[in-house]
Amino acid sequence: MLGPQDLLTNSAAGAGYGYSMLWTLAIIIIARYVMLEATARYVVVTGETLMAGYARAGRWVVWLISLSIILKRHVSALYLFLLLGGAAHLLLPLPTAWSEKIWGLIFWWAGFAITFWGRYRFIEKISKPFAVILGGSLAVAAVMSRPDLGAAAQGLFLPSVPGGEGAYSYLFVLMALAGSSAGSLSNLKYASFVHERGWRDPVFLQKQRFDLMTSTLALFAMLALTQITAAATLFGSGVKLDGIQDLAPMFSVALGDAGRIVLALSLWAACFTTLVGANTGYGLLVSDIWHNVLRRSPDADAGEGFGERPAYRWAMVWFTVTPLYVIFTDWKAFWLTLLAAAIFVVLLPVLVFLLLWLTNNKKLMGAHANGWLTNAILGLVILASSYLTYQSGVEVAGKIRAAW
Repeated sequence: MLGPQDLLTNSAAGAGYGYSMLWTLAIIIIARYVMLEATARYVVVTGETLMAGYARAGRWVVWLISLSIILKRHVSALYLFLLLGGAAHLLLPLPTAWSEKIWGLIFWWAGFAITFWGRYRFIEKISKPFAVILGGSLAVAAVMSRPDLGAAAQGLFLPSVPGGEGAYSYLFVLMALAGSSAGSLSNLKYASFVHERGWRDPVFLQKQRFDLMTSTLALFAMLALTQITAAATLFGSGVKLDGIQDLAPMFSVALGDAGRIVLALSLWAACFTTLVGANTGYGLLVSDIWHNVLRRSPDADAGEGFGERPAYRWAMVWFTVTPLYVIFTDWKAFWLTLLAAAIFVVLLPVLVFLLLWLTNNKKLMGAHANGWLTNAILGLVILASSYLTYQSGVEVAGKIRAAW
């Protein structure tokens, strides 16, 4: 699922560094596939949820994940609300200064209704048309932006580390890319969706892997198209991405006057599918943790209907109501997007280390335990995310000292 966080962080990468970060995107997507495959394989082979697996390391892990979900969903919801309203305003502005916030409220509560009363299968079906709209818009914009295909190929196959100063430093954008594409907590949602589909037997492994491979390739294509379009239209232009309106040149250069409409449709589709999909995924995680791990309901082993249980509905209310104070602020959605993506890379080493521990346990996984390649990639993810977190901390500390 491609969200506004992916769209904006990859636009920032292309606008700031041209085609030179395409190779990092490819590596991040490969790492994402390996992580998601491992989480899904645990669910399919053991039949239990990933949260139940993490609880084997101690309840402190589940409590940490729970608190992180609440914090991440709140921060993410702040910029998502702003982006929803901004995208709808670009498409159909109302004759009032509150146009963006009115549109934001309309679609915010529409998303709440779908997730509160809907079911996973229904939500999965309505997300597909939005994905087609988004993918088609990005493909048209990329082709018409007339990119330098040679430079794009070089950026993809010949790794380089460009320099960068200020707020758009290379490390910060790289952390944002890793946080949005490889993710941290977002990886846990896929395991919940696999469990909700009923894929809890090794006979489903081939089907699950095909499903994941297809979606991963589609995601890489859309993210690469976003970077390529931004590189072809914004790189070297001096445009700073402080809000969604700054993405308009990326589409208008390629598509003329129709660019604004394409941008609005793309961003709105990304926002609304993320609102519905992320709230559903995190709601299932909260319900799983509360009913299946912490309270251990009598029917927990069946693992059916986490979306039917009270904790899921309470989570939907929390996710929807608590961020609404953002209406009364002048915060910028773009910076909230980058900050949320970068911050949560910090959690990645812990989650991946525990995933390694679980999926190498032959008592649980049997013949489906990790192979050496999976272990190597997950190990590199731990090292890389730890290094990026450390370097980013050093960079921020240096800026604070300079400011004082």
